[in-house]
Amino acid sequence: MGIASPELDTAIAAMVSAGARFVVIGGFSVIANGFMAATGSIDFLVPDDAENDRRVLAALRGLDGTRLRDDEPLREGHLVDQTHLRAKTRAGIVDVMRGGLPPLDYETVEARAMAADFGGVEFLVAGLSSIGGFKRLAGRARDRNDLIGLEEIHGELPIDPIPGLDGD
Repeated sequence: MGIASPELDTAIAAMVSAGARFVVIGGFSVIANGFMAATGSIDFLVPDDAENDRRVLAALRGLDGTRLRDDEPLREGHLVDQTHLRAKTRAGIVDVMRGGLPPLDYETVEARAMAADFGGVEFLVAGLSSIGGFKRLAGRARDRNDLIGLEEIHGELPIDPIPGLDGD
């Protein structure tokens, strides 16, 4: 299978159908907050929870997912007790990040997320303070551009101190 363009609605429908807990982060969260950013993947933040990992894996397998780096069929060890999984699916590349550290941990990001609806399926999308933290942490040119674009729309963005980034 070649790499498909990201189809957020397909990936979300699979995650919701599997009963997985997740928040959309990355480029699609920037788009949901009003700035048209280019993105080559679908990014999910999920809780550090083995049972949820199994649901996420079921969703990705339902999308014919394989591990991106070696095309290996997805198995529990690829996500359970790991921090990250990058999968190739028929919905495009899906990046799954687990857990995290405050203020970019799952519980905080979920509490600050906004509800969204795509094709009649409800899900959570990272809010501005979380997006700002993730983008500042990544520090790539395209992430800085996303922050500039969001500030042009929303004004000054909320900034939470990030351990290791802001002198902590």
